[in-house]
Amino acid sequence: MSLLNIGRTAVLSSNTLLNTTGNNIANINTPGYVRQRTEFVSQQFGLGVGQGTTERLVSEFSQKQLRRDTTSAAYSSQYLSEASRVDALFSNAANSISTGMNNLFQQIQTANNDPTQLSNRQLVLGTSQSLIDQFSNMSTLLSDQEQFLNQQLDVYVKDVNDFVSQIAAYNVEIVNYGSSAGRPVPLDLLDKRDAAILKLAEFVDIQTVDAKSGEKLVFMGTGQSLVVERGQFNLLSMRGDPDPNDREILLTLRENADAKVALSAQGIGGKMGALTDYRLQVLNPTQQQLGQLGLTLADSMNQQNKLGLTLNGTIGQNLFTLPSSKGLAFKSNSANSSVIVEIEPGKANQLPPNNFLVKIVDATTATVTALDEMGQPYLDSNGQPDLTKVKTLTSATGFPSVTPFTADDANGDLFGLKLTISGVAGDEFILKPLSSAARELQMATSRAEDVALSGPIRGEYLISNLGNGRVEGVTVFNTNPADSAFLSNGLRDGPYTVTYQGFNSVAGEHIFEIADNTSVIGESRFTTNNFNNMFENSTSVPNLKEQLGFDFSLTGIPKPGDIFTLDFNTNGYNDNRNGLAMSALQNESLVRRSPDQQSSAVNLYSFNQSYGIMVGNIGERTRQARTADEANTAILEQTTLWYESLSGVNLDEEAADLIRFQQSYAAAAKIIATSQEIFDTLLQSVR
Repeated sequence: MSLLNIGRTAVLSSNTLLNTTGNNIANINTPGYVRQRTEFVSQQFGLGVGQGTTERLVSEFSQKQLRRDTTSAAYSSQYLSEASRVDALFSNAANSISTGMNNLFQQIQTANNDPTQLSNRQLVLGTSQSLIDQFSNMSTLLSDQEQFLNQQLDVYVKDVNDFVSQIAAYNVEIVNYGSSAGRPVPLDLLDKRDAAILKLAEFVDIQTVDAKSGEKLVFMGTGQSLVVERGQFNLLSMRGDPDPNDREILLTLRENADAKVALSAQGIGGKMGALTDYRLQVLNPTQQQLGQLGLTLADSMNQQNKLGLTLNGTIGQNLFTLPSSKGLAFKSNSANSSVIVEIEPGKANQLPPNNFLVKIVDATTATVTALDEMGQPYLDSNGQPDLTKVKTLTSATGFPSVTPFTADDANGDLFGLKLTISGVAGDEFILKPLSSAARELQMATSRAEDVALSGPIRGEYLISNLGNGRVEGVTVFNTNPADSAFLSNGLRDGPYTVTYQGFNSVAGEHIFEIADNTSVIGESRFTTNNFNNMFENSTSVPNLKEQLGFDFSLTGIPKPGDIFTLDFNTNGYNDNRNGLAMSALQNESLVRRSPDQQSSAVNLYSFNQSYGIMVGNIGERTRQARTADEANTAILEQTTLWYESLSGVNLDEEAADLIRFQQSYAAAAKIIATSQEIFDTLLQSVR
């Protein structure tokens, strides 16, 4: 009986081995299947083979490495996919805004060559319209990308929640099997759970912990728990407060649906992390820089046009209409709170490519804070709020919710913004003046005559003058009738005359008398023959330059009694001085780089420099993403091969095992046959 029992256990063990091998071969194409192996121990006293145990061949280290590399590869692939679309958009020569700007300034130069031609001015307007159409089209495409990104995030959140729910359900089933005697956990259930965890790793960075109960606890790489013990799990959701288009990812606690934890955009990992990082690093900055460039260009052209004369002989007006926007109010704000955001005319060059936080601190104080790309206030080197990027507003009448308070950038201390604020203490708003600016720019006129190429002031010397002094360098900086000497089609109290009184040898000064058309209004004195900025150097009226809105310089050496006149440039149709100043805007540094308080040489770019840096950032981010994707894909392939070599099914190995186990099965059957022969011999011997 001993030999028969040995043969029986040998046959059963060989049959189990054949079943295990056959199951491996049958599941070679089953996703997530882990190769199984059956191990036996010998029975005591030479009684054959004992009970076998079938287990999965899993290397925990290789499995965790596979998850990490899956997360990295999914991240870089998703990021590259998104960035490549924007890169292709801006690298297409047909979409080049730089070319559009160059065409505009080239057309202005053409108009300057013959300012009397109305057709040339019409081409300036036509080229301007084409340029703002380009701005609008590019901004609209970026906005479409944002909508598509949000749709992808919604889908990914649903996928993540599905996998989290599956893992929790598998945990419950596995625990139920483990707690019942004689019911070992089916190995395919463990495979399904591992496969769900691996799929989850495509979307977010995760870590797993083995619980004593047999459950797999799943945590995000940032530390928040997704799957906890006893089948409990948390879910992700999306919320946009205050901007519905700029939604953040929330962790919703299962035991308290009202408890939501906002996840930091950094460190999410996987496909979802790629989308949030792409939005912060490429999409949002590009949209903001595009809006900033469009606003600064339009505002600069407006201001210069208002310093010249139109073909109708009137002071120029705006060529472009700058858009306004509304501050985004948080849901916790008071009912009637609001902020209207405008660009202070002539101050767009003070506007950095940032969003802003407005907070009403108390009844009379509010702050305006520039936000970094993460949407957070800037910090200084000590980790404290950087107060250089915070502007404080004080209202003597307070911030009532009915009567708005208006603050503007008249003193250059509000980032170029004009704000109309209503609310109460504690109300907060996010300002995004640039996010839609590029697609909302419009032309303010369609009349070619409104292009102001002429200078509004004509400076002359009397023929009777004895010296060789000449009027040069007439500069106009304010033509607003409310606070300058200009009228819409003339010069208040003009013409103005400047008479050289001679050199006072006692004081060592050249003296010039300044008069309007009725009386003397002041004098200027110079200690050298450098007669620049005549009105700025007025000694009797220190702010004469500001009162008049223009200034001039003299070259040469006048003689006592020489008179110089400055009058409105009536019928100055052949004058292109303002057109030349408008053309010179192309190379001026007018686009603010950041909210830092730095000198213009460091913190301002020209239009083409600003656009080039924006396109360069897109290209560099895309290049880095492509390099990372190639590296991460190669690493994932290597890790997958390594994992498969440990846990995957190898047909050659299984075929060899199949032959070996067939032979052992045949040999075991031979043991039983031999036992039968011995038994038969014994029976025959006693007959």
